[in-house]
Amino acid sequence: MKIRVSADGRDYLLDIDQKAKYQLTGAIQVSGTASVVPVMPGVYSVIDGTRTFVVRINDTSEGVEAWIDGRRFRLHISDPRDRAGAAKDASATGPQEIRALMPGKVVKLLVCKGDEVSAGSGLIVVEAMKMQNEMKAAKNGRVTRIHVNEGSTVAPGETLLIVE
Repeated sequence: MKIRVSADGRDYLLDIDQKAKYQLTGAIQVSGTASVVPVMPGVYSVIDGTRTFVVRINDTSEGVEAWIDGRRFRLHISDPRDRAGAAKDASATGPQEIRALMPGKVVKLLVCKGDEVSAGSGLIVVEAMKMQNEMKAAKNGRVTRIHVNEGSTVAPGETLLIVE
């Protein structure tokens, strides 16, 4: 199972398999095996290697908060395939950075610098894990920067282009 997680403004891709192995990519890269057991609603006991800790989860009007060892993390959790979810959360003002969700290769640029785009229009096609993913604009705007070329390889979290 793959989920997209934004924690305090940093974006990650979390991949968890059925045997509790996980891989986190993005601003930091970590992998391992963890055991997560619900203790009561919203409280989980986590064993990660030799570390144990308790995670408290609270739903708020702004998303989800996770409390670990007295530290609060603001989380937004979504399915990386859910384009509509990303568009709903996108700000109507300011630049929109289109970033790679996982390592891959730019297959096709669908826009040029200076092009006007509307919300939902295709911007770039990136191949990752033998699947081609079209990334779309979350808002109306103009393409102001393109940081990659067709055929470029990209890393998770790398900025591909900017719509303002």
